[in-house]
Amino acid sequence: MKLLIADDQTSLHTFLDKTMDWTALGITEIKHAYDGRETLQHLEEFLPDIVILDIQMPFMSGIETLQQLDHSIKKPKTVIVSAHDEFTYAREALRLDVYQYLLKPLDVVLLKKTILELTSAIHAEQQSVLAHEFGKLVHSRSAYANSLAVVERACGLLKLQQCAVLQIEGESLSEPLLAEWLLKAEPSLIPVVYRKSRDKYSCLLGITAPIPESRLLELCQETLSRIQAHIPEPAVSIGASRMMDGCHADQLPELLEQSEEAGMLGFYTCDPVNAYQEEAFNGAWGMQHFQSYEQAYREMVVREFAPEAARKLTAEMFDYFRSSRIPPEDVYSLVLHFLYVIAQSIPSKGRSSTKLDNITMDDLRSYRNIRELELLFMRLIDHIASIMKGPNLTEDMVMRVKQYVDLNYGEDLSLQMVADRFGVDRFQLSRLFKQEMNVNYWNYVIQVRMEKAAELLLRTEEKNSVIASVTGFVDESHFSRTFKKYYDVSPKQYRQLHRGEKY
Repeated sequence: MKLLIADDQTSLHTFLDKTMDWTALGITEIKHAYDGRETLQHLEEFLPDIVILDIQMPFMSGIETLQQLDHSIKKPKTVIVSAHDEFTYAREALRLDVYQYLLKPLDVVLLKKTILELTSAIHAEQQSVLAHEFGKLVHSRSAYANSLAVVERACGLLKLQQCAVLQIEGESLSEPLLAEWLLKAEPSLIPVVYRKSRDKYSCLLGITAPIPESRLLELCQETLSRIQAHIPEPAVSIGASRMMDGCHADQLPELLEQSEEAGMLGFYTCDPVNAYQEEAFNGAWGMQHFQSYEQAYREMVVREFAPEAARKLTAEMFDYFRSSRIPPEDVYSLVLHFLYVIAQSIPSKGRSSTKLDNITMDDLRSYRNIRELELLFMRLIDHIASIMKGPNLTEDMVMRVKQYVDLNYGEDLSLQMVADRFGVDRFQLSRLFKQEMNVNYWNYVIQVRMEKAAELLLRTEEKNSVIASVTGFVDESHFSRTFKKYYDVSPKQYRQLHRGEKY
C-alpha cells in the first residue's frame, strides 16, 4: 500500500520516519512532498492509497490540493494534519471526505490507529472491487482492459501471491457461508464467492501466503466436510483449477474453465472433490454407436420386453460412456433421447403410466454422477417392466412415507434412514417422492418441521431450544437459521408478529 506524506516541515517527515513502523502498518511504498505543487504532482503520478496532508503549505494549501485533483483520479484516503484547531478548516476537510483531522504535535498512537483503520477499509473496498470484477468475468468469460487494471491493483493491495478458482455445486448453500467455511479451512485465503445459478457457485481464492497444490485439495475436502456437517443430505461437488502465481485478470477465464471441467470430472470419478486434468474428456459419440443403441432399445420394447436383456444393453452402453469419457452434458442428452425412444415405443395403453415423457434434462442433471444415472436408467427399465405386467404401487409407497414424516417430524428423517425403513433404495425414494409429490423429499421434511415449529411458537411459550429439539433439529442455532430462511423472520419475530405485537 502506497503512502504520501505532504508537509512543509522537514522535521515532521523525520519524526514520522523514526517513530512509525510503516511496514507493520501495511505500507510498502512512501514518498514525501514539501509544498502544494509537489504534492499535487505526486497525487497524480504516484497515485498513493493514503495521504498524510498538511493543511498549510507553500504555493497551495492541502485543501486546495485536494480540490484541484483531477476528478478522473480516485482520491486517496486522506488524513489532514494541522496546527490550527479551527472549525472552518475542519468543515472544509469533511466536505472533501477527509477521513481524519489531527492536530499538531501529532499523537503517534492516534496516527497508528488511524492508519490501521484506513488500511483495513482499503482492504475491504478492494475485496468488494475484486468480487464485482470477478462476477463480471464469470458472465463475460473475457477480461477487458479496464478490468485488467482494476483487478491487478486490487490483487496488489490485497497482497495476493497465488490464486485458484473453485466450482462448487450444491443446493441450500449461500455465498457468506461458503466464504466462511473456506476461510476456516485456510486463514491465508481471501475468498470471493459468486453465485452464477441456483445451485452453482464460482469461487475465486486469493491466497496471501503461498501454499502447495496439494493443500488446495485438502482445503476443498475440509470445506466439503463443513458443508456436510451443516446441511443434511448434501449433494455437493467441488472442482478445483490449477494454482496460479499472483492473480492476473487475463488468466482468470482459463482458471474458470479449468474449475468447471474439474467439477465435471466428478461425473465419472464419483468423488465430490476433483482437480483439473488436461484432456479429461473426449469428443462426441459416433453416429454409428448412436444409431445402433437407438435401434436396439426400440426393438426391445416393440417386441416382448425382456428386462434382463434391457439391463445388459444399458450396462454395455454406460461402460462405453465411461471408457470414451464423453462429456457429461452429452451423456445426459443421449440418456434423455434413449428414454424418449423407449417411451415412444411403448404401446399407447401403458405409455402414460411410465411418465418417461415427463423426464427433462434438469431431472437427469440432478443425478450428479454416471453411477447414479445408470441406476436411474436401470430402475426405469424395471419400472417399465412392472407397468407392462401389473399395477403401479409407487403412489401407495410415497403416501406411506409422507404419513411417516407427518407423524415423526421430531425423529431422524434422513433419506437413508427412511429408505431403509421402507426397504427401498434412497435414490429411488428421492426420485419417486419428487415424482409423486412434486417436491423434493428433504424440502418436504423442512416444510413439515417449519409448520409445526410455527404452530408451537404461537400456541406455547416454549423456548426456541425446546421447539428445536421437538421438531428434529440438533441445536437452536441451526433451527433459527432454517426458520429465518423459510419464513424471512426469526422465531422471536414470528411469534411477536402473529400475536399482534411489534418487532
